[in-house]
Amino acid sequence: MKKPPIDSRVARRDYERTIAPRGLWRVFLQKQLHMTARATIPPGLRIQLYRWMGISIGEHCFIGLDTWLDDQFPELIVIEDDVTISFRVTVIVHDDAKRMDRTEAGAGDGTVAPVRLKRGCYLGAGCLLLPGVTVGEGAVVAAGAVVTRDVPAGSVVGGVPARVIREKEAAR
Repeated sequence: MKKPPIDSRVARRDYERTIAPRGLWRVFLQKQLHMTARATIPPGLRIQLYRWMGISIGEHCFIGLDTWLDDQFPELIVIEDDVTISFRVTVIVHDDAKRMDRTEAGAGDGTVAPVRLKRGCYLGAGCLLLPGVTVGEGAVVAAGAVVTRDVPAGSVVGGVPARVIREKEAAR
């Protein structure tokens, strides 16, 4: 499993210029692969297209149709073995948030942060994962949830923003 080039949130400008610079051609290719992958029906081919984009994907994973995996910085997404991502899930690793209290030139360039999906987790249809989130091993994210912080291993989360609904029972 390939490790992302950063472990925590960094300024987008620093990441693009010094940590992981990329040319316009590479960005174009990533976006073309992403558009194709989102509509590709055979799941094995879909996963291969995401891998070619730069996403680290383990064995025995499923990624549903029309799933949006950040195509600007795909190398910051790590999907471990046995992960299921339902259809229309959105995983974002960058934001372009500007200062909310005032407008100041150059003061709000946004940030990037890796997203990690640990072994055996499940993402329900239409959920949204924001930058810097780790979904723990065996965790379940309910359909439509907005995940703004880490999901503990073995838990079930849901809602906007996502909150722990219950801890999963131990396997017997």
